[in-house]
Amino acid sequence: MLAEAPRPLTSEMMALRIFSPFAYPLPRMARIVPVVMGEADRLSASFPLVWRRTATGAELVVLRTLMEDGTGFAPGMARALALLPLLLQAYPLTLRPDGGADAAPGPRLMIDTAVADEPSDAGAPIATVEGRMSRGAELRIRALQLFERDLARTRGLSNALARRGLLEPWPLAFDLGGGKRCDIQGLLVVPPASFDTPAFGPVMEEFGVAAAKLLGLHRLSLFRTGQLLAMARAASAKVVAA
Repeated sequence: MLAEAPRPLTSEMMALRIFSPFAYPLPRMARIVPVVMGEADRLSASFPLVWRRTATGAELVVLRTLMEDGTGFAPGMARALALLPLLLQAYPLTLRPDGGADAAPGPRLMIDTAVADEPSDAGAPIATVEGRMSRGAELRIRALQLFERDLARTRGLSNALARRGLLEPWPLAFDLGGGKRCDIQGLLVVPPASFDTPAFGPVMEEFGVAAAKLLGLHRLSLFRTGQLLAMARAASAKVVAA
């Protein structure tokens, strides 16, 4: 769950006002965000599309920046709504983790009650006085629905790759200058050499063309790491100059 102070979205919460995702710290600063296969095409042209090791298996994620403070984006990308993963497009609405068979009872739809520290307008209530969802809330719920609809397929493919040994560690350790370093552990990528072997045969049989497309996008997206490093070093240099 991407949230600082999540609470169930009950009827009492419907009068809360919500703002652009960029009005909140978390969407501006989140550098590693879970994604699903359906949004890979949109995001992989700008950011590395990789996996992250979790307690329950491999999780498909996008690496948005090497910096921890919300800087390090290429010009025009820091606040581009079209480049936000679905979970950040939906923010401050979010989903309670399903937890499988051990899931706690209650609604999955949640709201992060974190304070919007950079609102650009008056925002809008989640629901109107007539009880209808506002346009902003509808768009966020739609983003969550798209994410949740594709989650099982994404998890299935990710864990199939992990089970067959087709994911390897991808540690990122860079000197950014000015006394700053980037050290990100726990990320996973497909070994480049495996693309020249029949190792993906069982995965392709199980997941079809969608698997081939995702793997191709993943491989191409890794070239975006160079731009992330250049932007992170530029951001670090600005801090030193200031």
